[in-house]
Amino acid sequence: MRKPYVSGQFYPSDPEALREKIGWAFTHWNGPGYIPQVKKIDPEKGIVAPHAGYDYSAPVAAYSFGSLANSGRYDFYVVIGPNHTGLGSPVSVGDEDYVTPLGIAKVRTEAIEEIQDDLITVDNLAHSHEHSVEVEIPFLQFIYGDVEIVPIVMMDQSLEAAEHLASRLKKLSGNFTIVASSDLNHYLTPAKLKRLDGYFSGAVLNREIKTIYRYEYSGEISACGYGPIVTLLSTYSGKVDLLKLSNSIEITGGETGVGYASFTVEKI
Repeated sequence: MRKPYVSGQFYPSDPEALREKIGWAFTHWNGPGYIPQVKKIDPEKGIVAPHAGYDYSAPVAAYSFGSLANSGRYDFYVVIGPNHTGLGSPVSVGDEDYVTPLGIAKVRTEAIEEIQDDLITVDNLAHSHEHSVEVEIPFLQFIYGDVEIVPIVMMDQSLEAAEHLASRLKKLSGNFTIVASSDLNHYLTPAKLKRLDGYFSGAVLNREIKTIYRYEYSGEISACGYGPIVTLLSTYSGKVDLLKLSNSIEITGGETGVGYASFTVEKI
């Protein structure tokens, strides 16, 4: 059982307070402005959502999860985040159920067994102190109730690793979707955030994968989950939509902040 690591820090540890905080995100002035209901009115899709503390990023994440609710319920959710800790294997799948204040998100054992290979290995150490997957799960639980997950942490975010993981996900059995976890640029002024987050978001919208890597490898842009985003783009070939582009300064103030974006990618 993988116990929560950032509960009480990134989000409330009390279940009712956590539900209230997620509801706050959906109805926040910088959020979508409604509490979603699960209904199949949109095509199936994957999403990109930020993973910072809820006070800073949850209203932006609410756009992604609200849109996901409009595409119905899935058998399980592949949640892919970047590795911030340096612990574990290059592409690490967790096979321990994730505990959050809203309950237990069980891992989809057969799916984990199906995607493993020489690069994608079970390694719970990578998940033990990593927040990028953890913070997305309460949103799924808030919307869907009980959920099953395949949690993946990428230390190797190279194009080769992302395309390889995508090739495995394309062959994965069952009705699932992908949650790619990423913040955008870090600790910049409002003007720089607007400019650089705009560049990065444009590349995602236009599926310019080589441009994404050129931005990242140049050191000018610091979106931490570019590997999960490229994995999503490489798995699903449909329309990409940018639902919200914002940053922590717009929500909490400050001279510098972190950028956040909400994207959806249709499966097709």
